[in-house]
Order: sequence, then C-alpha cells, then structure tokens
Amino acid sequence: MATWAASSLSRVAAGCLWGARGPGVRAALPPTLAASQPEPTGRIPVPGRTLHLTAAVPAGHNKWSKVRHIKGPKDAERSRIFSKLCLSIRLAVKEGGPNPELNSSLANILEVCRSKHMPKSTIEASLKMRKAKDVYLLYEGRGPGGSSLLIEALSNSGSKCYSDIRHILNKNGGMMADGARHSFDKKGVIMVGVEDREKKAVNLERALELAIEAGAEDVKETEDEEEKNVFKFICDASSLHQVRKKLDSLGLCSVSCSLEFIPNTKVQLADADLEQAALLIQALGNHEDVIQVYDNIE
Repeated sequence: MATWAASSLSRVAAGCLWGARGPGVRAALPPTLAASQPEPTGRIPVPGRTLHLTAAVPAGHNKWSKVRHIKGPKDAERSRIFSKLCLSIRLAVKEGGPNPELNSSLANILEVCRSKHMPKSTIEASLKMRKAKDVYLLYEGRGPGGSSLLIEALSNSGSKCYSDIRHILNKNGGMMADGARHSFDKKGVIMVGVEDREKKAVNLERALELAIEAGAEDVKETEDEEEKNVFKFICDASSLHQVRKKLDSLGLCSVSCSLEFIPNTKVQLADADLEQAALLIQALGNHEDVIQVYDNIE
C-alpha cells in the first residue's frame, strides 16, 4: 500500500525514475513484467492477457486506510504536500530536463500540481531549482509487525539522509533491512475519477470492464489524500501511457498517471502495530528529503 499519499499525490510520478546508489541503498531491480508472474487465483482469463481482480473493500471501511493518514492542520498539510511535489519536480527535471513536452514524467507531476492548486510561482521556482548534487535514493526498511517499507528520497547529502532515515526507523519501531524491495513490483498507476466525462457515476463492475478493454492488470477502489473516492488502475510499467490514453478514450476522467511500487505480498498487523506503523510512516514522510514512502500493509 502506498504511503504518505498512495494514493498520495497519485504517487506522484517520482517513482518512475531510478537514481544512483547511496549508503544503505540497493540497486533498483527492473520492473517485473506481468507475463513473468505466476498466475494467481482470482484472475479472469482474457485472450492474450489477464486481469487481477482485487477484493473490493470500500476505502473508508479499511482499518489501515483510516489509521495511516494522520493529518495535522489543513495549512500544514497543504504545505507538506507542496514540498513533496517540489521534490518530485526537481527529480523529474534532473532526470529528463525542464521541458514537459519532452519529459512525460515532469508533465505528469505538473498535472498533479495544478490539480492540487499549487501556486504557479512555486511550480516555476521548483523548475529552476537545479542542484547538481541531488541524488535519488531508495531505502529499504522493515516496519512494525514485519511490514516492508520502501523510502524514496532526493538529497544532496546521501550520508546525512541515510543517517536521518535510519534514526527515524529505529526510533519508531523499524529498521533498515535489505530485501524489502522484493515485496514490491514497479507498476504503472492511473488514478481515475468515479464519474465519467458525462458526469455519470462509474461503479466497480464497469471499471473492471473498462480495465480489461484498456489493458490494465488490476483496478481498485480507493481514496486520494483529500478523501475523495477514485479508481486506481494498475498496469505494466511499459504500458502506462497507452493504458491511460485508452481509458481516456473510453470516456473516463484520468486524474494522473505515474510509476509506483505496488506490494506483491501484504501483511496484516495487530491494532497496536498499525498505529505504530502509521506514526513511523508519518515521521518518514515529514523528512525534508523524502519524496514518498511505500508499505505492504493490508
């Protein structure tokens, strides 16, 4: 389950970029193709492809969805979201340049920024804020109850960032741990509104039909960081933009698309561990260099 905003910022397309190694950072593995995965139960056979059906649990009724979002005052929350978007803009510019017409990752992030009503002056300042020493970092950790965590960061001091992240983990019931990366696959994610272009409500059954037609692997009902209901379509990383275009052509209103770490195995935690995990993820997300935190908590 994604993190400070898995749903957060539609996971802002930052996850789509791989960076250099830093202390405590393992080299990123290539995206796992759906074709190479063992066929889990619960999939509907479709000629040439499969659709992974996720048991529908209304986001508002899922215990973890209630616990994990610990929000402060609205102004502070808004400022935190904008700071993460600024990091994502810097990362996208570093990897693909400042022209959104030539940099699809940057274009996706700018789209999210506009949807969050981020001031134009803040966006322009972030586009110009190039730091030669900025390094993309991916840390692996363990959280309460044996949960797996991936922490994405952009920092101009890898050693300090590593030390800070390790301290936050140790202080909040977690630890740095190699191997957490194997609990996640890199996937394309398209966030879609629950109303189509004609303002007609789209239910899960219809979303599943459209997912099959568009070439998605999975679709889930979830909530964005503003607690609005949305559909989350998941596809192979290499098919992200094709699937989004197809969903748009089918009349859906896509909000954003990005590459994210999606858990391939999940863990269920006791209530006490859930609360501690939420506090840990919040503490990690509050670090100035952290872009996003992913977890595999059910």
